[in-house]
Amino acid sequence: MNIYLLSRKLVQAVALVLIMTMIVFIVFRLMPGNPGLLLLKSASKNGEPLSTAQKDAILSSMGLQDGKFSLISFQTYLYQMFTFHWGKDFTHPGQYVYGEIATALPYTLVLIVSTALISYIIGVPLGIVVTRLRGSKREGVLLSVSLILNSVPYFIIGVLLFLYLSVALGIFPIRATVPLTYITHPSLATFPILLDRMAMPFVSLLIIESMGHMITMRAAMVSTLGEDHVLTARAKGVNEKSILRKHAARIAVIPVTTRLALQVSYLISGALIVAIIFDWPGMGPLLYHAVLNEDYPLSEASTFVIGLMTILAYSSIDYIHAWLDPRIKV
Repeated sequence: MNIYLLSRKLVQAVALVLIMTMIVFIVFRLMPGNPGLLLLKSASKNGEPLSTAQKDAILSSMGLQDGKFSLISFQTYLYQMFTFHWGKDFTHPGQYVYGEIATALPYTLVLIVSTALISYIIGVPLGIVVTRLRGSKREGVLLSVSLILNSVPYFIIGVLLFLYLSVALGIFPIRATVPLTYITHPSLATFPILLDRMAMPFVSLLIIESMGHMITMRAAMVSTLGEDHVLTARAKGVNEKSILRKHAARIAVIPVTTRLALQVSYLISGALIVAIIFDWPGMGPLLYHAVLNEDYPLSEASTFVIGLMTILAYSSIDYIHAWLDPRIKV
């Protein structure tokens, strides 16, 4: 592995994090409202007026004593973001933002990771199968169905599944809430319950993601089948099944892995809507309610964590490519 290139990738990742941090700072301070006034309001919920010293201390905790765009505010913001000391929740002053995110993050991770992996496992073989059916009517039917499903928004699939399977038939529970221990400390007794509650939001994301991987895999396979190493294998008499699986699929899967990494942000946004529909606790509903309640610390911290997840997935894709294709050097 080239140390220079590795260092360059790390520098690029750090630069992306810094740019993302700046964007979050600017966007949330361009939003209507004054976080300083909201912070004071949440601090005086008992109705007792705050003294000047108390107000100054509360505003100083977020660097807001000189306004939203002051240098002190920016320095405080950077310290909070990169040390994960995000302070207390505006709407729930007794709770710390770090604790709320630490509680919600496992729900989001288990939904996103399971969807990403299973959709990859389903979509890649389906793409190979559709490639074998090139020129047939079955290929046209499969591609048409996959294109339609891949074009449907996550929330449409979620609402349809919710109305039909949960409300009409009662197969799955209307609420998908489970205790956090079912995820952090699974057991043989709790795992079936977790699968039952997680099934609806999981399937809502899985259908669209697996169809997208299938379409990408099929397009990449068709392109790869015309490359020199595949033509050489055919000239040597290698059978078509071996060519598809051993020669073409390994190279064609690279665009699918790229799509997988880039889809992390879309999965997170999809998980936000789907989680709200099925009441699945996670980063999506947490951010949604934080924005509605103008909870600046929770909103900023949630957006920052989601951005870090996306950058981490995007930055790791080159190393996956190098493992799949020896011609690629990292």
